[in-house]
Amino acid sequence: MENKQQIEKVMEMFSSATGLTAVYVDIDGKEISDDDQFPPVCQIIRQVPHLRKHCQTCAKFGGFETMKNGQPCIYRCHAGLADFAVPVKSRENTLYGFIIGGQVRLEDDETQVKDFLQQEPLDLSSHRDFAAAYSKLPVFSLEKLSASAEVLGTLSEYYLSSVLNEEAKPAKESTAQVKKHASSKKEIKQALKYIQKHIHQPVTLEEAAGHVYLSPYYFSKLFKKETGETFVSFVNRQKMNLAKDMLANDDLPVSYIAHSLGFREISYFSKVFKRYYQTTPTSYRAMSRKKG
Repeated sequence: MENKQQIEKVMEMFSSATGLTAVYVDIDGKEISDDDQFPPVCQIIRQVPHLRKHCQTCAKFGGFETMKNGQPCIYRCHAGLADFAVPVKSRENTLYGFIIGGQVRLEDDETQVKDFLQQEPLDLSSHRDFAAAYSKLPVFSLEKLSASAEVLGTLSEYYLSSVLNEEAKPAKESTAQVKKHASSKKEIKQALKYIQKHIHQPVTLEEAAGHVYLSPYYFSKLFKKETGETFVSFVNRQKMNLAKDMLANDDLPVSYIAHSLGFREISYFSKVFKRYYQTTPTSYRAMSRKKG
């Protein structure tokens, strides 16, 4: 069974059990599921090109928040609906994309969608259709939505990770750079997987060394011998590769991109980025838009 079919099988099981919608997007938030798998209210919104782009950015934001925090992230989409994201990964930690669940109303909360309609008065040609679709959305408590997110997260982590076909090409290979440095040393292979798994968090040499049961001094020497780079240089290069893609492909604030990659200080993130690309993150984004 192909990967997409396996993912759709999990989404169908989840939807049947919870009554919630679930859709599959790539790591840029772009839809892999068909449009008719989204609830009607989302289908109406996605008919407007710039609003579809906002939907994709929200999905990507939710996905990377989940990766950073290590657990499903409940977030508000730009239209005020409550969503959550669950990463779809193989056992080797290749990131295929995210399953986005929810698209629901939260109890005692109508202001978010009203604000959205006031901000987009000309884009939704039929407010009557939108209002009818919105009224049919399920209403969940935050506790119930969080529990549903945990269920989907468990399905993805323990079932999908074991059945996804690593030979099939994912929507986008997030571990391509790591694989170039594949090592015959078992400890370094394990360390590379550890780095990829925690790429959205601060990753220290001491933590990675402890993960493979080596002293920091010996691990540091072995890592440079096998990869050709120091540990810090390698980790920063992986983070900057992701940062470059995020800057070029969406409108996430530089501060968010920095924090999502484990940098506490934006100034240090900018300094590291400039070291690799000879320009600041803001300038790189501006140049990418001119080329596009």
